[in-house]
Amino acid sequence: MTTPAADGPPVRDWAAEIDAWTERFRGVADPPEPFATAIREGWTGEAREALAADAQAYLERQHAYLATLRDEEIDLVRLDVKAGCEYCSRYDGSVYTISGATAELPPPPPLPICPACRPVLNLLTPFFMQQSGLTIDDAIARSIPFAPFDE
Repeated sequence: MTTPAADGPPVRDWAAEIDAWTERFRGVADPPEPFATAIREGWTGEAREALAADAQAYLERQHAYLATLRDEEIDLVRLDVKAGCEYCSRYDGSVYTISGATAELPPPPPLPICPACRPVLNLLTPFFMQQSGLTIDDAIARSIPFAPFDE
């Protein structure tokens, strides 16, 4: 559902993703909004368009943020999840390489992972790692490579 774009963020088919995620969340006890409402009451065109627009805007911001970090030769980021989406939360706290300089770490997942959640990739500095007692070996051991949910 994602295709590469020449200079900008990947082009994603939000209509197809929203349909696929709606079906995935049907089996979840407490799906995130707006999926919970859509499963109970059905999607309105307005709600689908708003979710797609929000997800696209988020994608564009994340793409620009990662480009800035790469330009500054920053390699490590950590995924932090705010809400309890069972799909996104499995990657919470995972460390990723955005430049490939730390070959033992996987690249970050495409954000947003699902259209409803807004996990963030936060800069992971040596100072932060030192202050929190996190070593690169710890980060490598705890990081979970992203696997597309359709596989």
